[in-house]
Amino acid sequence: MVEATIFVSLAVLAVLAIESRVLRLSVIYLGIFSLLISFLYLYYNAPDVAIAEAVMASGLTTLLFLTALKRYRVYRICFTNEAFETVTDRYIVEGTRRGALLHEVEQFCIARELEPQIVCTPESLDVVSRRGRYDLIIRQEGDELRIYGDGQNYLVDELEVLLILHYHDLNVRFVRTGESTDQADESVEGTTGEQAS
Repeated sequence: MVEATIFVSLAVLAVLAIESRVLRLSVIYLGIFSLLISFLYLYYNAPDVAIAEAVMASGLTTLLFLTALKRYRVYRICFTNEAFETVTDRYIVEGTRRGALLHEVEQFCIARELEPQIVCTPESLDVVSRRGRYDLIIRQEGDELRIYGDGQNYLVDELEVLLILHYHDLNVRFVRTGESTDQADESVEGTTGEQAS
């Protein structure tokens, strides 16, 4: 019974490690996988191998991978809509074209080895820009979406081209910012629909 439970857990962890879209989670799943392997060695009366597996594979290797992943950049995205009291992932993602756009932004980040971290909030742009530094702020104002990004970041340019090609039917406007999002309203570049034609 114990053996079967460990084998099933190992299979589940292996699949999770392979299928996870977030690299840090994959490393953590592999660390837990190695720890379960060390328990399996203990079960088969091989304590010296179990200790080596727990220390080297589960402990040291996981620590080295996580330290190396500090160089792996997190791309912080904020979705804000002041018209709603609460903005949830479910409201944005389920069955909406805007949800598809947000998913496309997420896939864009993953393809460039960035870890997308999406925060949804009903707070105003001023509050969001004061609270924390985001690489991208997507603000819904009625039927219009404004995407605020650093004007010097080449990823914003690539993302704009991608969204022009795929989402020209949405009323999306890119706003280039300088050092902060407080200057954003002065530097509107234009609507994607206008640029696509």
